[in-house]
Amino acid sequence: MKSISLVIVAALLATACSSMTAIGQYPSSTPPKLVRMAGGALAWDKPGAFGPVPQSMAAKGAAMCATLSTASQTFRALGYHPSAQNEQGEAIDGGGFYCVTP
Repeated sequence: MKSISLVIVAALLATACSSMTAIGQYPSSTPPKLVRMAGGALAWDKPGAFGPVPQSMAAKGAAMCATLSTASQTFRALGYHPSAQNEQGEAIDGGGFYCVTP
């Protein structure tokens, strides 16, 4: 069940990630949330709310963001927030990563 949740989160993040954007020095007290944009795509509402990816989460972030990569784009984890929220405003189990293309 947990792996299914990760796949679903990865699918949501595919449209929520973008090219390089500034993140904060640490995770904000107000977590980022996935929001529906015009055209139906999901995106993080506050990329600046993410802090750096902790060393202990680097491998998980790399693996999660790699699932978004295509033949023409490679994604990497730029930021992490332990309380990132899904579109319904519920905390994502294990937090959320802000994936970017180099």
